[in-house]
Amino acid sequence: MLTPGSARANPAYSIRIRVPRSALVTVQAIIADAPGAVLCHADEPDPTGARRIILDADGSSTLTWLTRTLRGRLGADLLGAEDLAFRAAATGKLAQRVGVATGTGHDLALLDADADRRIIRHLAAHPRHTDRYTGRARRVALLTDASAVLDFEQLTSAAALPALESQAVHLHQATGLDVFPLPIAATGAAELATAIGLLAPGFAATVLVHTHIRHVNAVRAALTSAPYLLLDTVNDGLAIGVAAAALTHLRARAIDPHHARVVLIDPPRGGDLAGLLVAARIGDLTLYDPVAYGIEPLHRLAPDIDLIIDLLGLAAPPVGIPVLHSRPETPPALAAATTGPRPLHALPGLLSAAVTTQQPITLAARVAAVHTLTAHTPSGQLMPPLDHPRLTPAIAAAATHALTAHE
Repeated sequence: MLTPGSARANPAYSIRIRVPRSALVTVQAIIADAPGAVLCHADEPDPTGARRIILDADGSSTLTWLTRTLRGRLGADLLGAEDLAFRAAATGKLAQRVGVATGTGHDLALLDADADRRIIRHLAAHPRHTDRYTGRARRVALLTDASAVLDFEQLTSAAALPALESQAVHLHQATGLDVFPLPIAATGAAELATAIGLLAPGFAATVLVHTHIRHVNAVRAALTSAPYLLLDTVNDGLAIGVAAAALTHLRARAIDPHHARVVLIDPPRGGDLAGLLVAARIGDLTLYDPVAYGIEPLHRLAPDIDLIIDLLGLAAPPVGIPVLHSRPETPPALAAATTGPRPLHALPGLLSAAVTTQQPITLAARVAAVHTLTAHTPSGQLMPPLDHPRLTPAIAAAATHALTAHE
């Protein structure tokens, strides 16, 4: 059996190989010779007696070297090799299931034209019954125009599908809703808003992900008077996580948020984050644009600053001032999400609340989510883990109460 290697390896750069047992010494030597960190994640026998081994590299260049070297040194002893990231992507990550019986002729008759005609006639006369007699109430459209996919420039819509499908998996697992990833080939915010309106009749809610905040803002403005439930990963996800992390940080240092001085770097990137921080009772909030003002004024302010929230990625922040790094393009790893906010801390709970109440998310609901996040953060941590079993239900309950309090 192979011994584990460096823990600095990244599972996103993984290869699974199949080799005869006699080749294990060669594989171990290749790991030792690697130019970067390589971790043997798993080594187990298959039914033929060969070994199935998963190797994690620390990045693209190490994985390329590792793959090439395994093929060169093992030759015919390399019985199989596959890149696990590409294997996961090739599955489509999410699949549909049939929700009704289809085993008999009687079952099929309930899915045929005469049965459909009866239901459609009823819905035409009673449109408010649509969610009762269709699956729309549990369906969510997950949209992107590929304008802000991680740290890439504008992509073609199809190229954004892997990231979109991953988000769909996470939202489905957290909420139980049926989430449909839909990349939209829109040339501008107006076309994206039109697409949302065209798709809305088939979905309980729409969520914008991997979409530039300028486009999100323009779409929301265009749909102000429309009765659609629209959420996005910035306003209904990242901004809430950042506000909660800021409160947790201040309180952990015995700083009363009402008397704290917080500087928000590049505020437009955070959507409504500035308003949310004010609503969460941050006492002194400075909105700072380093492109317009440079870095020197920020350094002069440093002695009076309790926390810097950096959405941009400052090259030289003031020394000694705590900085909450939350650049949307480079979120912390899912497994290490307690180190910083991710949209998935709050978005699933808010989405559940919006679908349940059929009410658009309000500032009050977002503030309720902020305080719920802080309440579920373990001592010594900045954020709760994403797999906290009570996190999404608690946020959903708090947001639901905020959305229905005045009904």
